[in-house]
Amino acid sequence: MADRRYKYIREDFGELPVKLHHLTIYLNFAGDQVEATNCLEMTALQNFRTLRLDANGLDIISVAWCTGPTDKGSPLSYEYVRDNNRLFVDLARDIKAGERFFLRTFTHCFPSDHILEGIYKDTTPAGAPQQYISQCQQWGFQRIMPIFDDCRAKCTMTTTIEADSAYTHLISNGNIDRRLNPDGRPVHKAGDAKRQVITYENPIPMAPYLFLVGAGTWETLEETVTYESGRTVTLEYLVPPGCRNDARIPMDILKESLLWIEKTQGYAYTGDTYRTICMNKSNFGGMENVGNTTIVTDAALITQHTLDLTLLYAHAIIVHEFEHNQCGSETTMDTPFDVWLNEAYTVDVERQFVASLFDPSFIRLNQVDGIRNPLLGPLAIEDAGHAGRIVREGFNDPDELIDGVTYVKAAEVIRMLRLILGSEKFQAGKDLYFSRYRNNNADTDQFFACFEEVSGISLEQFKREWLYRIGYPKVFATTGYDHHTKRYHIHLRQEVSAGQTPFHLPVELALVDKNGKDIEGTHQVFQLREAEAELTFDDIPAAPGFASMNRDYSFYGTFIDTNAGPEARALQARLDPNFYNRVDAIRQLTDRERIKLLHDPEAQIDSAWLDLFGEIIADDDLSYSLKSYFLRIDEQPMDRNYSRWYQELVVAKESLMKAINRRWRSRLKEQFHRLDTYSFQGSSGGQTQKDGIEDRMLKNTLLELIAIEDSEESHKIALDHFYAATTATDRVAALHALNRSSAASRRSVLEEAYSSWNADLSGYANYLRVVAGGTCSDVFDMIETEKNRPGFDIKQPTWSRALFLPMATNNKMVWTDQGIRWMTDTVIELAPINATTTSRLLNTFQHVKNLKPALREKVTAALELIVQNVSEESSPSVYGQAHGYLQKI
Repeated sequence: MADRRYKYIREDFGELPVKLHHLTIYLNFAGDQVEATNCLEMTALQNFRTLRLDANGLDIISVAWCTGPTDKGSPLSYEYVRDNNRLFVDLARDIKAGERFFLRTFTHCFPSDHILEGIYKDTTPAGAPQQYISQCQQWGFQRIMPIFDDCRAKCTMTTTIEADSAYTHLISNGNIDRRLNPDGRPVHKAGDAKRQVITYENPIPMAPYLFLVGAGTWETLEETVTYESGRTVTLEYLVPPGCRNDARIPMDILKESLLWIEKTQGYAYTGDTYRTICMNKSNFGGMENVGNTTIVTDAALITQHTLDLTLLYAHAIIVHEFEHNQCGSETTMDTPFDVWLNEAYTVDVERQFVASLFDPSFIRLNQVDGIRNPLLGPLAIEDAGHAGRIVREGFNDPDELIDGVTYVKAAEVIRMLRLILGSEKFQAGKDLYFSRYRNNNADTDQFFACFEEVSGISLEQFKREWLYRIGYPKVFATTGYDHHTKRYHIHLRQEVSAGQTPFHLPVELALVDKNGKDIEGTHQVFQLREAEAELTFDDIPAAPGFASMNRDYSFYGTFIDTNAGPEARALQARLDPNFYNRVDAIRQLTDRERIKLLHDPEAQIDSAWLDLFGEIIADDDLSYSLKSYFLRIDEQPMDRNYSRWYQELVVAKESLMKAINRRWRSRLKEQFHRLDTYSFQGSSGGQTQKDGIEDRMLKNTLLELIAIEDSEESHKIALDHFYAATTATDRVAALHALNRSSAASRRSVLEEAYSSWNADLSGYANYLRVVAGGTCSDVFDMIETEKNRPGFDIKQPTWSRALFLPMATNNKMVWTDQGIRWMTDTVIELAPINATTTSRLLNTFQHVKNLKPALREKVTAALELIVQNVSEESSPSVYGQAHGYLQKI
């Protein structure tokens, strides 16, 4: 019997009844509605008389049988079942398999200001007509016109757009038809100068979810990039009026991305023009749309309000969306159950690009921070026990698939696959995959078959355990050296529950001597396939300093060196040639102190741990990013058994930071004042924001350690930093410190920041994040005040994310009685407005079953209230998520 815990399961995605060849589309933007005419050209793959199309929220004006795009056709009978988003068309006669035929639909759709799917209303520039943009992943096309809204319904398209002549741009997929639009611009509609039309021809077979249409007012930054072959591609950046200069750095990133992708991935763009379009409203950072990438303005432009993390994200998302032209557009997932194929490979490419531009150790540490993120990271999701399978059993809304499992865990699977196969065989496998399935669809098994074919290795165990189960490997290592035999051994053991098979995983390792050098011949990637394995090294003349294992977090999961005591950890923190493992070693030492404090808040902190921090502060040879990671005290523990001790973890973190502050305050202040981040010169000597990222990262880690002492001196340091800052990152860090303090000027400085920043989309979002990250008793009143300001729009996802989501990880405040009430009320209010942001917010309660009894009782009551007040019909994802949490208790 079918599993109906989910609205959609794999069995729902049967074979399509037709092969779709071409769509001839005419879209007329007419006031608050869009009139859509579509001629579908297709060939029957089976016999039928009734054809079922997907249609969501449309007015069906007519359906007709026609002989081609120019034929108005003969009317057909149809039934529109709105509740199921299905349009059933009676074709008036039997259609035989192999018959080619045409169907014409004429419908109206109604763009929303908060349903950010299909065509919707984006933020409109002053004095311009209403801005429209589309988002069709996963099933947004059916909100525009009837279609087979299926990844396998790939076809070519001709799209004509009609709209008010006041728009600067009418855009869609493909190349502009120069026969109809010789200047590459819209032309006046015949007989009506107030209307304009443009036609695009898309010759590349494309899935419906990649369709884009936009009618808007943008300025254009246009440049070109030339491949080694001599072929030139035009690059357009469509930006809000007055923002052209803010696109120059992103344009440089884009040009670098195109050339890097060709050099490293062997893919060159095939179209005439590649367009990046700023959109203010979206539930996601960006969307690939075959030749037209939409990116949220907050990330698409680099301004005075751009944070360093946003700059890193801009580098990532620009190359990510471009790579989708190959992985996603040309080679497309077979069904939504294979969405990980589109995203994981593309994230892996994105990661390689970013690591080529920044310190790769810093980038890898940042990636692992994402893996361990306590709200949306995949480890946290899997610990909750509700999700974690990369290839899902089912889903209630396709947006559920856009999460940390698909984008982070699955990307780790691709990285592990490369480690297991080696770079050369991995490259051969991916080349075979993209050549074999170019302009077609592929599923998970077909993807892995390509890598098995070129490597001769069975990947069945790897695929099965990583893709089709919840959970991650927990690996333990025991090491030892025999002085008599000169043999060093490593015993690896992974926990395996009854009835389960061990993971197939790579462990990158090396033995390191007491001078911090890898012992020759010991570096390798060991493949652990069994529950236990023994690895030996012969002819090791002297006892190594330590074994450097799981380098760069070589496998997704947890790893513990069981016989590494504090001295060995400290030696590794000082000497390991692998920077990631150096940071990991000091985090393990910090975890030892943290756990003592969790059990006894009055426990004495080890002086050797504090001494090590003094060494780090004084070490001027460390890179600034590495030093920052060394000094940063996280709330999140390494030992995941304690990851739900939220309130206690806050206290432990503060205790550890206060201990460092008391011992090394003068050194912290000296380093803070010596580090100049105001002249915009990074430690690398560069003059751009990119060059100073690591400098600011360290300076603001130092500020956090200084500001943990809530004194007038700390307030002055933060305030001086705020006024001296020349970048958004420094200003925001200073404001965060002030907003978590008892400084008398706290509220007035916050209001000053609001006045200066609120006119800018990114600036206002920065301000809202600071407000929601506050730890003073008035934080919930402040959030409510911001909600009620005239300029705040809860339907603007950038702002709602900025004001609400930081509270989800504000563990000092969210787990209070007031915080739990706030979370409950906000989820209920936001669910019908934006299910995506609400779902992320609700993740706060995902560990309800593992909370301590008193807190579990309060959160259970909150979830029951959410289930009672959120509509299962209109908000199925949020309702199902809350209901699922309750079922696990």
